[in-house]
Amino acid sequence: MNEFVISSGHAKVVRGASGFLDEVNEARKIVPKVAEYLKDLDCKVHTFNDDTSKTQRDNINTIVKYHNGKSRDLDVSVHFNAGTKETGGTEVLYYGDGNKALAAKVSKAISEALGIKDRGAKKRTDLGFLKGTAKPAILIEVCFVDTKTNADAYKKNFDDCCKAIAETLSGKKLKEEAKPVEKKSVLHKVQVGAFSDEKNATKLAAELKKKGYSVNILKG
Repeated sequence: MNEFVISSGHAKVVRGASGFLDEVNEARKIVPKVAEYLKDLDCKVHTFNDDTSKTQRDNINTIVKYHNGKSRDLDVSVHFNAGTKETGGTEVLYYGDGNKALAAKVSKAISEALGIKDRGAKKRTDLGFLKGTAKPAILIEVCFVDTKTNADAYKKNFDDCCKAIAETLSGKKLKEEAKPVEKKSVLHKVQVGAFSDEKNATKLAAELKKKGYSVNILKG
């Protein structure tokens, strides 16, 4: 797949779940970052956030209309879950059986990136986004906003999560960033004299110390 439409779930006014994380706010962070990585992988991406809808019905219709108005191979909606304060995890929803394998791969990739439970691919035939989009579609539930361990893992591994989504959707791997080479400091030493008589060496050392130099007398 090389062309995607990715939207954040819910709307600026029609809010989603909240807890240790806010669903709408975090989905709007995920979308552009995943798009950035997909573009690095030479994919074409359209992104959308609904800033206008005032009702849930209008929200679904607005998002679906945007998706269906674009050329793409896959529709993706980014959400966050709520309801299992102790367990949490990642799951990806799909409508048609043809999208089950991709949903499972994305769920596994995100759960591994975050280090949380993989709840897997789940078929849903009742969701407006999945029913209304004309192309293959998945709805990502990144993690649970009311599970603290999920929220902490997400904050810590945000970038890895976005990379995992982009790589799994595209089937390509991002190039690893080259690590900067650490420069080692080198000391340059200057010898200012050599004497057979230790008294002469001691005398010169004293003169140099008075001028602020660090002095060592070495025998041999």
